[in-house]
Amino acid sequence: MRYIGLKFAICLVLITAALLGFLAAEDSDKHPGWQGSSGLEVIDNRSGVSWEQVAATLIAVADRHRVGIIRVDEDFHDGNHRRNVYVTSGEPGSDHVTWARDLLRPFGRSPTLELTVRSFEPGIVLDPRATYRVFGPPDAALDLTMRFEKLGLFGAQTSSLAFKQIFASYVLRSAGLIVALLVGLVTLTVGSVLLSARRYAVWRLHGATVAQLMGRDARALGPFFATTLLFFGMAISVFLLWYNGWNQFSIFARFVGTAAALMVIIMMLSYVLAVLAVSATSVLDALKGRVRSGPAMTLLYPLRIVAVLMVVPAAVGVAGDYAGLTNRYSALPYADRAGESVNITLPGYRTPDESDRDFEEVGAWIRQLDARGRVIVMKRDLLQDYLPALEPSGETEVLWVNDTFLAGQPVLDTAGSRVGPAPENTVRVIIPEHLNQHSDAISDNVLRSFGPAALPPEVAAPRTQRLVAANGQTIFTYAVNSQSIDSNGSPMNRPMVHDPVIVALPNGAPLVNNTRLASWASYYGVVLSPEDVTSSLGRNLPVGRISAMLPVAGLLADNLLMEFRRLISDALMLGLTIAVLALATVSTGLLYGRKHARAIYAGHVAGRSFWRIHRRALLFESIVPAAVLAWICVSNWQRAQEVAVYISRGIPAPPTVSAPDWSRLMPAMTASAVAMLLFTALLFAVHRRITSAAGSDA
Repeated sequence: MRYIGLKFAICLVLITAALLGFLAAEDSDKHPGWQGSSGLEVIDNRSGVSWEQVAATLIAVADRHRVGIIRVDEDFHDGNHRRNVYVTSGEPGSDHVTWARDLLRPFGRSPTLELTVRSFEPGIVLDPRATYRVFGPPDAALDLTMRFEKLGLFGAQTSSLAFKQIFASYVLRSAGLIVALLVGLVTLTVGSVLLSARRYAVWRLHGATVAQLMGRDARALGPFFATTLLFFGMAISVFLLWYNGWNQFSIFARFVGTAAALMVIIMMLSYVLAVLAVSATSVLDALKGRVRSGPAMTLLYPLRIVAVLMVVPAAVGVAGDYAGLTNRYSALPYADRAGESVNITLPGYRTPDESDRDFEEVGAWIRQLDARGRVIVMKRDLLQDYLPALEPSGETEVLWVNDTFLAGQPVLDTAGSRVGPAPENTVRVIIPEHLNQHSDAISDNVLRSFGPAALPPEVAAPRTQRLVAANGQTIFTYAVNSQSIDSNGSPMNRPMVHDPVIVALPNGAPLVNNTRLASWASYYGVVLSPEDVTSSLGRNLPVGRISAMLPVAGLLADNLLMEFRRLISDALMLGLTIAVLALATVSTGLLYGRKHARAIYAGHVAGRSFWRIHRRALLFESIVPAAVLAWICVSNWQRAQEVAVYISRGIPAPPTVSAPDWSRLMPAMTASAVAMLLFTALLFAVHRRITSAAGSDA
């Protein structure tokens, strides 16, 4: 079949563009209403402006400028999956509620986001401090800002996110997958052109120039491209109609068009280079399928090296994602115990003084519930923060918990006895048996957290008890985020933690000040019952101090879904890199066989062995492992330089700074060896075919 490789490349462009457009459109759901709006963040209501005044101002500005104004609030009972949307529009006769619902309706359907849309009305009592998005000319947003300031509301104007910012943000977060897709596209394009040298030689015999060769390909592939584009367009339209009813279809189309345009440019560049490489070969050689080794190998070997380098992180990513998915699935039986428990979030639209006041009051309220055993308190840290900079700690964590947490999850000492509640004004440091050699350093660093500067006023330093826990214990940490981040820059929030160091605090103990306690809650580190939250508002806690409740079960389900999607993305990246490596290796072997058919047969007739005939090709193959080895050595040297900066200051390097990792060398060299074995096996098959054909190709 003619042009089979280039046709596959065209299909790959369309499939990849649709995939990237789909993923990027889902990613844009994190920024509802980002397109074509200006924002006003109100954080200061120093004059105590009433909501009636704010609503009247919003309606007046919308009517004067004929613009739409939207405010999106988290729903108090489920801040993750529900939004309360308030809207007004100055367009006469417009159904602004339907307009807002269509504008904010998410592209993705999981996790489900429920929108409750209503008009701005004076009868609804809301806190004026929020973000208001103005959909219209900048003058309308400026007018709204000036009117708010006259009332006594102050904040900052923000511009909407540009399309290129949303797209670039997704590309940076998914760089590995995108690079794998592009390398696959380039390999398929280059390989198909180089292996079609005979067809191009026939045209060259008829006097075709390089430009004419490309023109012939364009005319031949044009009908296929148009037909395929029409088919893909229909298939995607049907799929999206089923998936989300064409919600945000225009955004999806922009992402697809941008991705397709960029990939077509890359495909065309690689195609032009491959045609130039074919044209650099004499017509007589090209008629026999031979291509000059220099240009061909210059195109293929970098692709093979990149593929080998990408196989390792892709395989590590898949292994890590699988471990994370297993971790989250193993937490499902524990998640049932959480029932209707919730975490809480604190409001963000506050001045610094008001924010400090909110944290102080929320922390005091949590402490009251803690003293009654009504809350579970947790905080997660990495153990490396409690050890000297040079001590390895892996991903072992330190959990700060209260007695209520330990009552729900037994922790056993080396004798098999359950660790009970901590005595009054006593901190228990429970260290797994296998970390005994670090127990002094860990205890000393924990005690620094209870120094005079860290303790609330008039609170005496606590006593410390050190206990040894049995090895092999796993603790369920609900949906709490670690205050440390992993190597990807994401909060560490796997629910099952193996053999942690536990710092146990008595319920209600004043050893942690109110502000710190509230900050733990902002990391989902305080688990409460929704009844305790709702019954306290307006009584033990002023209204407005809590922004929303987040059901623990919903957070765990969302995190499980994110882990599953990450596994699919990394598995796709691994599959693509393996396919690229195989395709580039096969192309290299076939081109080598065509180029050296005469020499191979002559060597066979002369009685030379396979290894002697192909010694130069096999020696040339050492470029791949040598380049991989050099890359890893340089990378580890750069990592060591970065880590040394922190060690020289006596502090551990943050998780985003990777330590030198020689463990990558083994899988990288294994991948290189597999590529060499594949090349050798292919070379042996080509050798047998040439020698058994009695030199007909010679």
